[in-house]
Amino acid sequence: MKNILKIFLVVLGLFISQRVNAEVTFNVVVLPVDLFKVCANYYCYPDVSNIIADDVIESFNKTGRINSPSLYYVRKTLNSNPTVKNTVNNVLTGFKNNKNLDFAALKTIGKTFNANSVLLISNDIPIEGAYARRNYWEMLVLSTNFGISYPYEMETKVVLVDTYNDLAMWSCVYKKKVSDQNNMFSAPNASDTYAKLEYLKMYSKDILAKSISQNIYLRFFPKVVDPQPLVKDDKPEGAYFRYESAPSVRPKLLEDTRPQKTDDFGEVIDDNYGEMLFGI
Repeated sequence: MKNILKIFLVVLGLFISQRVNAEVTFNVVVLPVDLFKVCANYYCYPDVSNIIADDVIESFNKTGRINSPSLYYVRKTLNSNPTVKNTVNNVLTGFKNNKNLDFAALKTIGKTFNANSVLLISNDIPIEGAYARRNYWEMLVLSTNFGISYPYEMETKVVLVDTYNDLAMWSCVYKKKVSDQNNMFSAPNASDTYAKLEYLKMYSKDILAKSISQNIYLRFFPKVVDPQPLVKDDKPEGAYFRYESAPSVRPKLLEDTRPQKTDDFGEVIDDNYGEMLFGI
């Protein structure tokens, strides 16, 4: 009976905690480093950091527990506030070029959007052996025009910043090879370019955005169960939730000194165990 009561209290506690947690929401501002670059490349395609940011925002809002404003709303808000826009631009430039985090500026940005968390996203292709990091479309133009053969690898870096406590809650670097088996990364015609754009979109939506949003979701809502004290019991493992297949031997509790009873056929009637509820 005590064990049943303990189980009931544990289940009730978990149920109440889940109901309370279900009412908690977090606001996260997603800022790609190319936020202000709209149709800035030769192909007039959105920069990769913007593509990833859009997918992450969509994934956040689908959870119902993490709210994130759209890039359109962020740009609109910043355009109406030149001071904060300049602050955002400086933060994104510093993060893109040197991976710097300006916590004071990020706190101002968070307050502007009523959020205590800011997610920074950068995307580029580092050129090994040279102090250069170029964006995806710029590198595609160069490698196409000059016929460069090189095992290019795209890097996506994300950092979740807690602006209330001025610390980086989580960061990760995702790497993806973009050149083919022959180390060629080119798009000699429009169809090849469009194919690479669609490939990027699928990679962003199906892999990057899901991984980023799931990792951040677990930072806000960790799957933690309160540890319960171990109670030593003589029962074998798993015996609590299954019936024993073999019948148990029921010992007599007291020595019966009463005269034996017999039935009409002369057989001894054993009634020392009381009424039998379940047949074996």
